[in-house]
Amino acid sequence: MPKVGVYVHIPFCLKKCAYCDFYSRPFRPLEIEAYLQALKQEIKRFKVEGYTLFIGGGTPSVVPPSLLAMLVENLNDAYGPFIESTVEVNPKTVDKDYLQTLLAVGIDRLSIGVQSFNDETLKAMGRVHNKKDAIETVLWAKEVGFNNISIDLIYGYPHTNLQEVENMLKEAVNLPVDHISYYGLQIEKGTELYNSEVSFLDDEEYVKMYYLGIDLLENYGFRHYEISNFAKDDKVSKHNLLYWHNLEYLGLGASAVSRIDRMRYHNISSIEAYIAKMKKDLSVREVDEVLTEEILLKENIMLGLRLKEGVGPENLFGNTLNELYPKEVGLLMENGLLEKEDNRFKLSRKGLPLMNSVISCFF
Repeated sequence: MPKVGVYVHIPFCLKKCAYCDFYSRPFRPLEIEAYLQALKQEIKRFKVEGYTLFIGGGTPSVVPPSLLAMLVENLNDAYGPFIESTVEVNPKTVDKDYLQTLLAVGIDRLSIGVQSFNDETLKAMGRVHNKKDAIETVLWAKEVGFNNISIDLIYGYPHTNLQEVENMLKEAVNLPVDHISYYGLQIEKGTELYNSEVSFLDDEEYVKMYYLGIDLLENYGFRHYEISNFAKDDKVSKHNLLYWHNLEYLGLGASAVSRIDRMRYHNISSIEAYIAKMKKDLSVREVDEVLTEEILLKENIMLGLRLKEGVGPENLFGNTLNELYPKEVGLLMENGLLEKEDNRFKLSRKGLPLMNSVISCFF
């Protein structure tokens, strides 16, 4: 079996953000301990060789550092060594000692949920940290020895404008960060933001913010390698590249997803049910999906077009995109949304902000 990415879901946070639709809820200390014990049991169920490790959430850093360190040690013992080990952190939940603990157990990459450097916008988002917390966390991470620091930023939030976004990006590039995920706001059903009465930005302003991000980040030496991701030097997210290349990964924890041996498994999306089933040594899988060649082909197109490298024959079982979809590719190229380079097809600059519309042509 090839090496796999390992994802661990920690579904706890201090407070649910207004835009968040991931499975998470405010934490309770005793529940965290029971959940980590259940995770320890699930880890024992699989015999795989790990390639990358990503601990996400929720907010993994609400877990006390000693307990999170024990979890990482269990994962290293079971599946390690990993070529990249990432933990997501919220600036409000860590200090320098916490970050040193993570580094000491082998975490070599941090993903810091900054989202904005504007305190009013952070408050509107429902974030629990402020600009000062975010900057301190990045500087602490560098000081204790992290050499692979990523931050998340969001553009397109209600009541923001181009000047605020430019200020945010300039704050980011002047910090010692190696990777920036620059996400456009997605308004997801069921979130606090979706149910609010705020006015959202129009598409034209949204696209201007996206292009501003691309141009400014590239000017400061960040390579645009995926629709929303930018890296200095070789500091791409190796774990996320597994997803975008549609390779194998193991998901652990409530609501986690695995893709192993042409099967996709979804764990149960309930903390209580997950803990209860693990105590009884029962399966926590909720959905099993067979990945046929047709499904994989469609997914490879969808995921491959997210990448700046685009889609080639190695993604399409030896075919080129225009061989499989001559009419669709011809129309997209005629409209300047796709570009061809050798046998690869990728989104043009014009096509980047219209990615979802382009991909829908193949479904």
